[in-house]
Parts: sequence; C-alpha cells; structure tokens
Amino acid sequence: MNRKQVIEVAAQLFLIRGYAFTSMDDVMRESQVSKSNIYYHFKSKEELLLAAVEYWIERYEAAFFALLGQAERSVEERVYAFLHELTAGIEERECQGGCPFISFYIQAPDQAVQVKQKITGFFTELQPMLAKLFQQGLKRNEFRRGIGAEQAAALFIAAMEGALVLAETTGRSAIVEETAQHFFSMLR
Repeated sequence: MNRKQVIEVAAQLFLIRGYAFTSMDDVMRESQVSKSNIYYHFKSKEELLLAAVEYWIERYEAAFFALLGQAERSVEERVYAFLHELTAGIEERECQGGCPFISFYIQAPDQAVQVKQKITGFFTELQPMLAKLFQQGLKRNEFRRGIGAEQAAALFIAAMEGALVLAETTGRSAIVEETAQHFFSMLR
C-alpha cells in the first residue's frame, strides 16, 4: 500500500511541480510515508520517476484498451469520453502538467535512460492502438473515404500533444476537446 501511495503522489507532484522542483521530502510529506519506507521501495528519485511513468502508462493504456472494446459506440463518442476524463484531470491540476509523458521526457535527467525508453515505447505502442480505433470507424463508415487509419492516428497524437501544451500555457483545458472537434470535422 505504501509503495502505491508514494507512486501516485509522486506521479502528481512530478507532473504539477516538475521533477526537478519536487524533492523526496515533498513526496514524503504529501504521501505521509516515512522517508525510510520510501527509500526501501525506491533507491533513488530517478527510480521513483520511472515508477511514476509506469503509473501513467498503465492509466492511459487501460483507458485506450477500454476504448477499443466499446465497439457499440462511435469512435468519436469513445474519444470524447476519454478526453472528458483527461480534461477533468487537467482542470483538477489547474492546467498544470499537460501530458505526463512529454513533461517527464523533457524533465528526466540525461542518465534516466530507462525513463526515456519507457516513454518512447508508450508512444510507439500508442499509434497502432489508435490506428485500430480509427480503422473501426472506417469500417463503420464514420469517416469519409480515403482516410488512412495510421495517418489519422499519427495526426491525432500530434494534435492532442499540441493541445495539451496549449491547455497548460493558456490555462484553458477546453482547447483539448476543441482540437478533437476540429480533427473529427476533417475526418467526416
């Protein structure tokens, strides 16, 4: 339980405050887990960052697998349901920390090779998952002819990452869903 609690707290703190600006004392204070217990589970702050990255990957992958399994709903409905939860999290953080993966990749120390590899792996696996989702929409004629599922997935990822940066810099989480609306209007 303590390990999970520390990871959840660190995942939020690293995202909101930044990895460099979050100390192990901050994690200890916010998680209410003793420093010795934290260091029992994590040998270093970098190891805790890796666990935080894995925490976010698990959350996102679970959401994406759920989207793929909801074939009775349109692709657009499924994506908006996911984005609604995503923007709710952004609003809870007052628009601090848009995309955990981009934030952590940029903030990770150069020697945090495992962290960067995990994040790269996440994006490498994300595109085919989204391509499957868009392929479902193409088969059901939700999108106009000539749309490539792989290209749509790549463009969607780029658009969403940009929207997350804009949401953070402008303090407007609605940009995420607005960007998705523009994206889907181009597919129809």
